[in-house]
Amino acid sequence: MKNVYLNNHNILKKSALLWLILVICLIILAGWLFSRSKLNTSVLSLLPQANSTTIPNELIDGFQNRLDKQLVWLIKPAQIDNVAPVQWWYNALKEQSFIQEVNGSIDSQFQKDWAQSAYQYRYQLVDPITLHRIESDSQLSWILSQLYSPFSGLTTNELVHDPLLITRSTQLNQLSQKSHLTVKHNWLTAEDEHNNTWYMIYAELKGSSFDMNQSQHIVEQLNTLADSLQRQWSDTEIIKRGVLFYSHAASTQAKQDITTIGSLSILGIIALIILIFRSIRPILLTLLSITIGIVCGAVAVLAIFGEIHIITLVMSTSIIGIAIDYALHYLTERLLYGNQESPWQSLNKLISTLVIALITSLLAYLILLFTPFPGLKQLATFAIFGLIGAFLTVACWYPFLVQRLPTRRNIAEPFFAKWLALWQTRSMQFSMTLLALLFISLGLSQLKIDDDVGQLQALPTDLYHQEQKMIEITKQTNDQKWFIVYGQTAEQALQRLEAFLPFLNQAKENGLMDDYQTINLPSQQQQRSNIASIKQHAPVVIEGLQRLGITPSEQLLTMTDDNLMSPTQWLASPLSQGRKLLWLSLENEQSAILIPISNIQNITELKKLTNTSQGVQWLDRRQDFNDMFTSYRQHLSQLLAIAITVICLSFIYRNWKYGIRIALKSTLPTLLSVGASLAILGLTHQSLNLFSMLALILVIGIGIDYTLFLSNAKSQTTGALLAVSMAALTTLLSFGLLVLSHTHAIVGFGLVLTGGIFTAFLFAPIGQPPNQIKKISSTSKKYNN
Repeated sequence: MKNVYLNNHNILKKSALLWLILVICLIILAGWLFSRSKLNTSVLSLLPQANSTTIPNELIDGFQNRLDKQLVWLIKPAQIDNVAPVQWWYNALKEQSFIQEVNGSIDSQFQKDWAQSAYQYRYQLVDPITLHRIESDSQLSWILSQLYSPFSGLTTNELVHDPLLITRSTQLNQLSQKSHLTVKHNWLTAEDEHNNTWYMIYAELKGSSFDMNQSQHIVEQLNTLADSLQRQWSDTEIIKRGVLFYSHAASTQAKQDITTIGSLSILGIIALIILIFRSIRPILLTLLSITIGIVCGAVAVLAIFGEIHIITLVMSTSIIGIAIDYALHYLTERLLYGNQESPWQSLNKLISTLVIALITSLLAYLILLFTPFPGLKQLATFAIFGLIGAFLTVACWYPFLVQRLPTRRNIAEPFFAKWLALWQTRSMQFSMTLLALLFISLGLSQLKIDDDVGQLQALPTDLYHQEQKMIEITKQTNDQKWFIVYGQTAEQALQRLEAFLPFLNQAKENGLMDDYQTINLPSQQQQRSNIASIKQHAPVVIEGLQRLGITPSEQLLTMTDDNLMSPTQWLASPLSQGRKLLWLSLENEQSAILIPISNIQNITELKKLTNTSQGVQWLDRRQDFNDMFTSYRQHLSQLLAIAITVICLSFIYRNWKYGIRIALKSTLPTLLSVGASLAILGLTHQSLNLFSMLALILVIGIGIDYTLFLSNAKSQTTGALLAVSMAALTTLLSFGLLVLSHTHAIVGFGLVLTGGIFTAFLFAPIGQPPNQIKKISSTSKKYNN
């Protein structure tokens, strides 16, 4: 190192030029990547893609992507029968280019199309109740009950065209199923507890709900339409639900977080630098290294992942406090000793410690890189390349840019000297350690563990209240607890569904749940069986009708099994209305049916149904992720325990030559910083979770730097403390401001880092080796005299 920085100026100039060329290329590449990348706001994309079930991930992702595109509105006119605002909203949505499909209207044309499809495939799609009556030869009795009932509305024409009344029977059986949604005035409706009628309209987006630019435009347009509706019908109430609205709210909050945290961090750092350096050049130099670091981090993330998550952006603003450390250490050295040594001598004095500091920070982020969380991998990638970029800027350019930088004495040297000397007294060390242990004990006694994935995203109050109101009215929850029946082909999936439904019906009768939803499409094997069974038992019904003088056309009784309804035909027909989202087929023919479960009473017994049939899996995404968070937190705790043990043993080995007392004291900054990080969570009523444990990794990696810089034999101790103090303040500014975030996980992340780094800085002087203690003593005596 020494030969390079003191003698080979030509090599240094070439290195500076090479880095300049590389930075220019990175800036150009950043502009190109930003124009082709997207900002992701989906909380699910932060989570691991690993799937604990045997269901192909493509099927689960496919269902999730389609559900994410759904939008639902409930409209309550001032007068129940006034459907004008409902019709206006329906028409307005159909005119929007970003809407793929709008539903909710059950008009005469839809009813006609539905009846035509139901009639055409009545034999193939006969429901189990009707089929059972036919097979038990009791269908004729039911037909006669309809014929002689004054309220059935049965006509001779209907009976002639559908002598078995299968279409009517199937429709009545479907209507008899428990549902909180009804048809009124040709619209889908629901009633609240006060008997107010709400009209439901639901739509599907064309694009992703997580495209930030598109979602902002769509939400603004929908809000404009809602304002227009309420201007025309001022007493009309409209509520909404959809991932789009949550995604837009999350991106808006994240933008506010980035603006607030980033701006306050930069302003705080600028104020600190002006206070210490009293010059504009150090500010420009620090901003230069930070900007290049951010460019390097952003380019790396976009090049590797093709996108950047909004939470990654928020948390990445915190690396400003680490990236600036390299600049501050070098600029502080030049501020205090610039008139005594050349820029290259200053760098030579610090380079070893700077490299060690970089390596410890990189190692901390490297651990995050190997976690299974895409969001943390992005953060780690951003930080690793960002810190390297900031370091190279300092090492390659600063010696050429700090020429004639103003120098002045360390005005805080008397205070720093007395502060360091105070830390060498046993009373200070004992009392501060005791206070820290009491603080840690109090905090740990109140610490709670919560691995709920919901902490990753805060739902805005307004949207939350609207969602709860919609759930109360429609009784349709959004908790994503499902059975999934899948197969290698569509036919296999449908056959497996038919084998599973009896067990599901039995569970419903046993009170394990209130209800479930599934598709109304039999397998082709079942359709053939339906036709064969009707052929066998239809003569009994026909003979009975003939005795009454009703003679159906033979053509109407012709049943063939060459006209079966396929999933593609079902999806294109009105019969799939309201159930399309429950079916999915991939290009490789793998298919699955989603079965949402409502009002679960006994989830443990319900999950056991997966053992009753082949190809059936229970999926509770939130609970699955919570369990996974718990598992990873426990494993990470073990890894952290090993890492802390190794670090402490390394410090003991490094300082063993100075005696066992100093060797043991050198471990206190690490141990106490970890304890304080956890304690502050308990005292602020924040829960311990996986992200808190990940923050501890950074506490250890960053906190070690302060002890290393203070123990650097080449530096003046008070000068090193000034640099360390500035580094700690900038880091605390960056990480501490994360507590202003709207996301609970980020707040906890910031609290852990703030408490841990402050403790590591506070206790850094406690384990100084004898050579540094001598420097401290001589400096302190100078100011005491």
